[in-house]
Amino acid sequence: MDRKKYVCLIYEFLSEQGGLERELINHANFLKEAGYEVELLTCHLDPKILTLLPFEGIKIREISLFKTKYEWLNLALCFIGLNKLNAINPDLFITYSFPTNYLIRNKKTKRINYVNHYPHFLYLSDDEKAEWADGTQGIKRKIVVWISRFLGVPLRALDRKLIKKNDLILINSSFTKKKLDRLYNMNSIVSYPPLDKRFHPVEESIKEQFVFSSSRIIPDKKYEWLIEAMSFSKSKLPLYLAGSVEDSYKSKLMDFAKEKNVKVKFLGRLKTEEILAYYSSASVFAFPTPGEDFGLVPAESLSCGTPVIVWNDGAGPTEQITDGVTGFLAKPYDKADFGKKIDLCIKSNLKKKNRNKIISSASKFSYLGVKNSFLQEIAKVI
Repeated sequence: MDRKKYVCLIYEFLSEQGGLERELINHANFLKEAGYEVELLTCHLDPKILTLLPFEGIKIREISLFKTKYEWLNLALCFIGLNKLNAINPDLFITYSFPTNYLIRNKKTKRINYVNHYPHFLYLSDDEKAEWADGTQGIKRKIVVWISRFLGVPLRALDRKLIKKNDLILINSSFTKKKLDRLYNMNSIVSYPPLDKRFHPVEESIKEQFVFSSSRIIPDKKYEWLIEAMSFSKSKLPLYLAGSVEDSYKSKLMDFAKEKNVKVKFLGRLKTEEILAYYSSASVFAFPTPGEDFGLVPAESLSCGTPVIVWNDGAGPTEQITDGVTGFLAKPYDKADFGKKIDLCIKSNLKKKNRNKIISSASKFSYLGVKNSFLQEIAKVI
C-alpha cells in the first residue's frame, strides 16, 4: 500500500481570529479530504483560538524548542534556529508568509507559498507601518517594524530571494497578483480564499434592521471611515460590529460615534453559528477597508444572502461585487457616497429582490468551488 504523502502548512503564530487562519483550516481540510497526511506547524499557539475557529481534526504542532507563555519569545526562539524543523521532512511545505519562507529556507523539500499580501513591515510607508503595528495582539508587529528601520533593505532583498525558491506561488486575488507579480517579477496563480463550508443563509433571527461589519477591529481596517459614512446615511440604522477589539481602540470608536451621532454596538468575537445569524439578518454589510488584497468577510456576507458595500478602488473586494446587483461600489474614499450607497441598498430592497443572485455570486469562493482547482495545483508540485 502506497504511503500517504505528508504536507505541512506553516504559519508563525496562531493567536488571531482572521481570514488567514480560516484559509489554513480550509486548505488543511482540502488536503485531508484528498488523502494527504496533514500537519499545521506554528511557533506559537494560543489555546483560545481553538475554541473560536474550527480546528477540529487538524493536527497542530508547535515547533519552538522551548515553549513559553510569551508569543514574541516563542517567535524569536524559532527564528534564531531553536525550533524542531530539522526533524520535520514532509513531501511538501505550504508557507503563508515571509517569516515562514525564512524558517524553511534550508529545507530541500518541495514548497508552495500562498500569498495574501507582501510583508507589511517591509513595504508600507512609515505612517502605514505605525498604523499596521497597532492592529494586532501583543508586540510582535512593533518589534518587526523596529527591526525594519535598520534592516529594511537587506530584508527586502531576502524576501525577494526566498519567494523565488518556491516551486509555486498561489495568490489570493487578481488584484494582489497584478501588484505582487510586478514587485517580485514572478507569475503567480490566483487561488481565492475558500469560504468555510458552514457559511449559508440561516433564519433571520435578529428581528431589527441594522448595518453589519465583521473583522478584527483594528486601525488599519478604517472603522472610523465607516462610522463617518454612517453619519451621512439617512436611514439612521445602528451599526453592529463583530470581532476582537482592544479596549483603547473601542473607546476611541465609541467617542467618535457619539460625536457623529451614530449608534454602534460591539458584539465581540463570535462563533460561526452566531455570526451566521448576523450576516443573514443584516440589511446590508459594509466593508470600509481601502486597498484590501481580498477580504473574506464580504464573500461570507454574500453567501448568507446579504448585499455588500465596498470601495470602488480596484482592490480585492471589487472582484466580489457586481455593482447594483449584489451590492454597491462607493467612490473611493468618499464617506458621503458610501453612506448614500448604504441608503440605496436599503431603499431599493436589494437584499430581497436579488437574494438568489447574491447567494449564487459567492459560489466561486465556496469551499467546493475553490477546492478542486487548489488540489489540482498542489498535485502539479508534489
